[in-house]
Amino acid sequence: MHARGWRSIYCMPKRPAFKGSAPINLSDRLNQVLRWALGSIEILFSRHCPIWYGYGGRLKFLERFAYINTTIYPLTSIPLLLYCILPAVCLLTGNFIIPKVKRTH
Repeated sequence: MHARGWRSIYCMPKRPAFKGSAPINLSDRLNQVLRWALGSIEILFSRHCPIWYGYGGRLKFLERFAYINTTIYPLTSIPLLLYCILPAVCLLTGNFIIPKVKRTH
């Protein structure tokens, strides 16, 4: 929408303007997050990816940056998973990332 000339505004009415619903249990919450992540990945690999879509002055720099951040956010789970799994793998296999220091006297 921004690439087609629409502008965003911050709206803070005195009364709540919208009534929404939120997931009430963990299973529903995880399904919702999965849908959001898959949607972001679909946009990342589509022709509407904010990395190259909207050039020619249609998207401002900060708008492009915000959209790119939103679309690549699900990919940040990969290094996080590696960071969490690597210590357990090292402990189970006995191979450590940091080499042992050899003393020379």
